[in-house]
Amino acid sequence: MSRVVVETPRLTLRLAEPADAAFICSLWNDPRVMRFVGFPNGLGETEERLRANIEKRGDSEFQQLLVVALKQTGQAIGQCKMELPGPDGISETDVKLSPDFWGQRYGLEVKRALLDRLFIHTECQIVQATPNVENLASIKMQEAVGGLRMAEEIYQFPESMRSHTTPVHHYIYHVTRDTWLKEQGEGCTNVK
Repeated sequence: MSRVVVETPRLTLRLAEPADAAFICSLWNDPRVMRFVGFPNGLGETEERLRANIEKRGDSEFQQLLVVALKQTGQAIGQCKMELPGPDGISETDVKLSPDFWGQRYGLEVKRALLDRLFIHTECQIVQATPNVENLASIKMQEAVGGLRMAEEIYQFPESMRSHTTPVHHYIYHVTRDTWLKEQGEGCTNVK
């Protein structure tokens, strides 16, 4: 089993390993999961290509595919990631769950865990997310963790990808370190 990055009351977030390629491909190739990120027919990823990609990744939990699994059974139910902050102090997160597990607030649990990890273990000042304006569940998740809507944009894929993608009309949400600290009870955390 791969390295556990964080545990929540119901979930384990761990580094993806080559054996997870089939599950992650099932998510990425599912139109229900990918339609809000511009891939109405799924991503079209292959297990072989994804397995090779996973094998090349290091042991860092950042810029890494993480598998979301039920703590009690170990069953994989989703995939997430978090990026190290850039020079501007901004990190990004991403959460994708299997449709069988939608509506149970697992996404919110994952998002909170990613925020905690970023704000405690990095110099991150802002965590950014870009939910599709039609993805009400993701918008609610961003707002539930203190995210503020900062802007609205339309992302256009490069010309070479436009035959199998759609533009993504999205909001930009920010959760600041100060907002996160207030959510923690006025700074009662182990933040450096």
